[in-house]
Amino acid sequence: MNQRTRSMLLDSLYAIVLGLILAVAAQYISSFIPGDYSGLAMLPLIWLALRYGSPLAIISALLTGLIVGFTRQGFTDWLSVLFEEVLPLLSVGFAGLFAKYTQKTLNNRRYSSTYLNIFTGALLSTTSYMFIKFWLTPLALNEISLLQINGWEFWLSLVVIWLIIGLVILIMARSNPKIIIPKRTKYLSRKETSSLLND
Repeated sequence: MNQRTRSMLLDSLYAIVLGLILAVAAQYISSFIPGDYSGLAMLPLIWLALRYGSPLAIISALLTGLIVGFTRQGFTDWLSVLFEEVLPLLSVGFAGLFAKYTQKTLNNRRYSSTYLNIFTGALLSTTSYMFIKFWLTPLALNEISLLQINGWEFWLSLVVIWLIIGLVILIMARSNPKIIIPKRTKYLSRKETSSLLND
């Protein structure tokens, strides 16, 4: 196993563990603030998507969703686990579409473009997550949604989740670009990578 593969697996493990912790923490947040903040579990997965791209983030989101789903609902209702926990988390794949340009602009210190990429990726992932979880899933399972998409709690949850994810990743990127740009990234040339490592 080469160093890049080892780093990817380790970062993926970090993202899954942090995602599980945030999934639990989100339940407590929802008891204090109106709405549903389960989407905060996407934060480390979106970081992973911006670091390595969509495929690894989607696989990690799948594992995170299965663990959360089976922990909450047991092994009896696979369909509910897939629709309620797994499918919404797969939305992190949208953030991975911005990995290349996030890393290129960050490496070139074009911070305004970096911030735009981070917040756009986070917005697409968050919006997709919320609509799948609170509109598509209840529709598919013929259930009543916990949050109505025309209610203010839905939109408050969406905006809060998006801003928290975007701001946390922005701070990470600005404080230490290596948190976003791995040592052997496929999105930068060797010359660009070496200039980053020499900073």
